[in-house]
Amino acid sequence: MQDIDQLPRVFLHTGDCYLGVQPTLVTTVLGSCVAVTMCDPRKGLGAICHAFLPNSVTFDSHGREPQLCRFVDTALDSMYASLLKLAVRPEDLVVKVFGGASGLMGGVQRTSLYDIGSRNIMAVRLWLMNHGLPIFKSQVGGNNGRKLHFLTHTGDVWVKQLNRSGREG
Repeated sequence: MQDIDQLPRVFLHTGDCYLGVQPTLVTTVLGSCVAVTMCDPRKGLGAICHAFLPNSVTFDSHGREPQLCRFVDTALDSMYASLLKLAVRPEDLVVKVFGGASGLMGGVQRTSLYDIGSRNIMAVRLWLMNHGLPIFKSQVGGNNGRKLHFLTHTGDVWVKQLNRSGREG
């Protein structure tokens, strides 16, 4: 087994996905965005997305091709299809969900319209339910962001809560 310090490292930006066909440590920082990890630990294959909007259907792309991993629905479609092409069976996937914080939103009263974090979480749960994929671990909601580390080949995830200033707390 390769030492974690020897693994390649990737920082996942907002609106990105990563498919790990070799062991990789992926790090990202979440607020209202959600990260979903999918891993087949027996095959050592894993994927992660950092989506910041719940649904591509309601987004006006002004005629441009939308960035797939920006949206929960298209990010999960893309990750799932990529893993299936690598002969991963749906029943072997370990799925974990993180993020979707609400925060204070600049003093604006939270409503379902403005609470993107909750809408992102609902979009993930709906997509997973529609595809028959159970959530093995979840740390979602709340008012603080999170820093996440994901090992693509094992599916292991470490999460640190961030305080209001964005620092690890």
